[in-house]
Amino acid sequence: MRLFRFTLLAAICAAGPLAACESAKTSVAEIYPTGTALPENLLRFYIYFSRPMGQGDILPHIALLDDSGAALPGVFLSNRYDLWSADRTRLTLLFDPGRVKTGLVANTAMGRALVAGEAYRLEISQTARDAQGCPLRADHSFAFTAVPADISTPSPEDWTLTPPNVGTSTPLSVILDGPVDHLSLAYRLRIMGPDGAILPGRIGLAGAETRWTFTPTQPWQDGPHSLVVDPKLEDLAGNRMDAVFDLDLQQDAPRATEAQKRTIPFKPKS
Repeated sequence: MRLFRFTLLAAICAAGPLAACESAKTSVAEIYPTGTALPENLLRFYIYFSRPMGQGDILPHIALLDDSGAALPGVFLSNRYDLWSADRTRLTLLFDPGRVKTGLVANTAMGRALVAGEAYRLEISQTARDAQGCPLRADHSFAFTAVPADISTPSPEDWTLTPPNVGTSTPLSVILDGPVDHLSLAYRLRIMGPDGAILPGRIGLAGAETRWTFTPTQPWQDGPHSLVVDPKLEDLAGNRMDAVFDLDLQQDAPRATEAQKRTIPFKPKS
């Protein structure tokens, strides 16, 4: 397999960069959050690509445009190494926290990049290069409108659970109290079975990250279950259960620990 890959790469290089890129089909696959009404204190976008991207700085190929089509300056945090997943298919695009967080110099001087009531468009240019040095298949844009800042913390006590039926693999459905960061929903929520063990299964998201579903690998058993919520769960503005991004609600107390996880009991229906 290694010899095959080396031979293929040599053939591509010999054919020249134009020939190598003729069949390139890397594109933007998804952008999170998926909602089109986003808080003006939004902390990050996640951009997923269909294939691994190159090592170069991608920020020159990304822009936030206002309603007139003008590119806004100083929006995203410049990071020399970027914020990529290990396979370089997911980019975490951070808004400059100095502008998002009130009271800091950048926020005082420039204000937030997003203003409630205004329309915006995130643009990823075709000129961004993938791991083979080829441009993207096409430009990609994502339009949204800014809404007032979110300064509330996620409240699991306000979530609505719809228990599944015993003996089935129908999903548990959880309606959240607002949109939550999709990676937090993937890593910060777990289902605990009657024996206290974490259940394996598949997670699904819907409703612009306001609905979380869990489909177990094995049919639901009878008995008490729990939805376990890690206190590090974040919403779109970086607010956690114990602190909003702008203010620690427990300034004189230690940060949340593993022992402070929330558990929401439920029982599959017989």
